Amino acid sequence: MMENLSIYILCGGKSSRMGSEKGLVVFNNKTFIEHILDAVRPLSDSIHLVTNNDAYASYGYPLVSDVIPDKGPVGGIFSALRHSSSSWNLILSCDVPMMTTQVIEKYLLQDTPKKAITFLSDGHKSSPLIGLYSHRLRGHFEQALRKKWLKLVDLIELLPHKAIIVEQEEVHTLQNINSQKELNCLL
Repeated sequence: MMENLSIYILCGGKSSRMGSEKGLVVFNNKTFIEHILDAVRPLSDSIHLVTNNDAYASYGYPLVSDVIPDKGPVGGIFSALRHSSSSWNLILSCDVPMMTTQVIEKYLLQDTPKKAITFLSDGHKSSPLIGLYSHRLRGHFEQALRKKWLKLVDLIELLPHKAIIVEQEEVHTLQNINSQKELNCLL
């Protein structure tokens, strides 16, 4: 277990392509959020759900509301960093139901990250919503929101970051599910 680590699961998003709240979509008899919680429970006692939807209260973890609603991942990460008192924050989106404890430990928690943002990649596509974010970045995210810079990948390019490429047999754990069609491909 990494010292001084908090975990924030971003449950927000408009879910327009899915047609329903993504974190509450059922896959293999569990909601997406239950899959993510199963993956992160062994890693920290400090787990929070970033959402404005009270339906997530039933999972028994503290809910963190968006400081500024409807600002996408940049807003969600800012809300997490503003709430957190931990040096490092594991940020996960709720739409990666294949994520495992082992992948997170192996790639993100093994060594203390050298960069302010360390996230996973399959070698072609980055997954910045499966990553470690330094608490020191809070001001950068606040400034981005004030300037209406809402594209997370563009913001990350301006900050010290590192993408860690996962091994081919673990790439499937990074797959985010945005539509019913993508969900059907998993089943």
